[in-house]
Amino acid sequence: MTQDRSTRNDNTGDAPCSAEHPGAAPSASPGAARPFLAWLADQRTQDGILLLGDARPFFHDEAAYTAHHGEDPAPLDAGQGLAALLRATGADMSAPALEIGCGFGYLSLGLAVDNPFPLLLLTDTSPGFLRILGDRLNAHGVAWQAGDDAQATPGMRAPGMSAPDMSAPDMSCTRIPVPDMSGPGAVRLGILSGDAMQEIPDASLSCIAMRATLHHVADVDAFLAQAARVLRPGGHLVFEEPCREALLLMGVLVAQMPELAAARGVEVTPRQLELVDLFRRMVEFYCRQDIDKSTAEDKHLFHPVEIAARCRAHGFDTAVYANTTLASLKYLHGESPLPPTFFHDTTRAYIGEVCRMPELVPLFDATIAASCAYIDACSRGGRGPHYISVFDARRG
Repeated sequence: MTQDRSTRNDNTGDAPCSAEHPGAAPSASPGAARPFLAWLADQRTQDGILLLGDARPFFHDEAAYTAHHGEDPAPLDAGQGLAALLRATGADMSAPALEIGCGFGYLSLGLAVDNPFPLLLLTDTSPGFLRILGDRLNAHGVAWQAGDDAQATPGMRAPGMSAPDMSAPDMSCTRIPVPDMSGPGAVRLGILSGDAMQEIPDASLSCIAMRATLHHVADVDAFLAQAARVLRPGGHLVFEEPCREALLLMGVLVAQMPELAAARGVEVTPRQLELVDLFRRMVEFYCRQDIDKSTAEDKHLFHPVEIAARCRAHGFDTAVYANTTLASLKYLHGESPLPPTFFHDTTRAYIGEVCRMPELVPLFDATIAASCAYIDACSRGGRGPHYISVFDARRG
């Protein structure tokens, strides 16, 4: 595990050993949850959704995006992996937790089903994603609606619960007191962005969780300052993020595809040339920090050392689990073991599946596959170029 050790002087940055760690969190306390619950009680709701900020549709159609990315054979693993990490590091989970950028619920579902907090608030700016997540929670019998019809009983669905129609033009907004949620396991959905946390009470949360969300936040330092403010001392900001190192290497290699193809007598179609240029410009846009990205959906790529340094500047002590996912932490004691073809396989899948450029995969095989294999050979015995990592930032 790669770790920023500049301030942490105990063993909480060590790799998780088990969900039964002797330093597991204390049971939920009504007093710890009170400041956050009092704030929620004054918020408006719309059909069970808390209105904590401005709604904004996702850049892509939410249903199509979920259909493409949401077919997970183990849909609870990421959330349960995050809970295992917190338990293993002795985190205090007696106050509420907030997920920012929940999307269709890749991380949310496992957290909601195995909820270690007195209240788990799952948020996104997209009403479409919240509708999809509400349906998924319903399917797992998890109550989530704010209002008198949804009590805080963990694992139980309120009678007649249905997903909210946030798009209905005649839907009125009402201010409904949030019921007492001091018992463990309550789940709520809300509209909120990482750029709009100013109203959350100081030191009111045990955890902020995110998966592939930080690179959507326009002002990262302002977000980290707000996260430090709303977390209790010792609270955890845990997030999984793609990393610049591996994607910058991918950009360099993909940009060389046409030249390598010409040297080897491989035909390149006009469409492939177009996609190569698009991929190159995409990586450059994400990596650069000197241009305005306010109107873009995806904005940044970070190096793990940069993330740790920026977290440290806001009072966080950060452990980095390199080339590891939250889902893997459900089963493993720390960083995921890497297959010998990790970079090759990751690059090929990123081009063809994540970026939806399957036309480039044959060109990849004919031109840069050997270069990726060389990077894998150089990485043996180590972690390889950082492609995706889990960051556990604990507030001092």
